[in-house]
Amino acid sequence: MFFRRIVLNALLVGIVAGFVLSLIQLLTITPIIFAAEAFEVEKQHAHDSSHSDIVRREDEKASVAHLPAASTHKEHNNHHSESKNQAVEKEESWSPADGAERTFYTFISNIFAAIGFSALLLALMTQVQISGVSQLRIIKGFAWGIAGFIACFVAPSIGLPPEIPGIEAVAVEHRQLWWLLTAISVAAGLAVLVFAKLKFKILAPALMAIPYIMPIHHAQGPSFSHPDLSVVEALTQLHQQFIVAAAAGNFVFWLVLGSCSAWAVKRFILSEATLAAHGELNANA
Repeated sequence: MFFRRIVLNALLVGIVAGFVLSLIQLLTITPIIFAAEAFEVEKQHAHDSSHSDIVRREDEKASVAHLPAASTHKEHNNHHSESKNQAVEKEESWSPADGAERTFYTFISNIFAAIGFSALLLALMTQVQISGVSQLRIIKGFAWGIAGFIACFVAPSIGLPPEIPGIEAVAVEHRQLWWLLTAISVAAGLAVLVFAKLKFKILAPALMAIPYIMPIHHAQGPSFSHPDLSVVEALTQLHQQFIVAAAAGNFVFWLVLGSCSAWAVKRFILSEATLAAHGELNANA
């Protein structure tokens, strides 16, 4: 009975929280990402132009030395360039087009992520309420949301801050594994700190320190490799703005997620009628 109610309410809460996060991203975070991507495009154009100039100069030198050889060399370069372009096109993965398509997929991914987080919160809140460890209220839902914000955003950002396009970064799998370890360790530490008996609370700092004892993979060298120093300065400012905007957006997201989850638990999952029916089932068993 509880499982079905948790799943249905997770869908509802996830849609609400995911929509709120997507709207915040659309208004505050997406413009920063587009601005950073514009510098990436400029850098790629500059690299392509430089490469074309080098090839053109080599062809001119070859044509002066030996005209037939230059023709053969040029044909070889053209064939090599075409083959390289085809290989690059095959290696490039699909990505949504800018505009409505990209916004749509952002909304969908945020909603799915919110549904997963809300299902976890609802299951934990329900278990805490049933066990009598703590009486759940809407105001405590905000506390749950703040705990989720600390575990899933603040703690991982200490070791690996949010990144904008163009920044030098290590492989995504390393960052994902470290984020997962950090979120689980900090969440477990917060749970021990709040719900465990006094003699076990000393374990909380040790749990939360685990990810920071482990080695954190960072990219070597400067954060931005653009040759123009003014562009590097602009990207650095955008990165700082991105971190602040991402923190604010995630904070609101987790407050909405925590409060809505607490409301759903009290209103639908653990209503008086549901608890009465659950008690009757246990009595009959």
